[in-house]
Amino acid sequence: MNCLRPGRLRPGNLFKDFWVENKTTTLTSRGRPTSTFDKEKAVHFLAVLAEAKPTEIERFRQLDHPITHTITQQGRPKAKAKDRLVHGGRIFYVQGVDDPGELGLWTIYYAEERSDVDGDRPEGQNQRSV
Repeated sequence: MNCLRPGRLRPGNLFKDFWVENKTTTLTSRGRPTSTFDKEKAVHFLAVLAEAKPTEIERFRQLDHPITHTITQQGRPKAKAKDRLVHGGRIFYVQGVDDPGELGLWTIYYAEERSDVDGDRPEGQNQRSV
């Protein structure tokens, strides 16, 4: 019996490739903060992508952190809030991270998919090789 099966695996949801791009904030010469995402040091992992449940959406909306999806990964967290996860041409901004039971068996990322940003990704650069 395999006790490490994800509870969020639904028909059609198989493990997908994701890349974690860490957010770094720097100051411009005028003292304004700017944020960039480190594409060169992106970390790869496999996870299950699912739409967020209405109760999860409402919980994060009340915290002013809208979410659209949950991303479930086996193992300890590889991303933190404010990082972004890239899956092909889709980009998800991490709003929250949950390690159920704090045992490091599974990690749930609560993320918002954004298609109106990141126009700096030409079609040829959307896919990464493992």
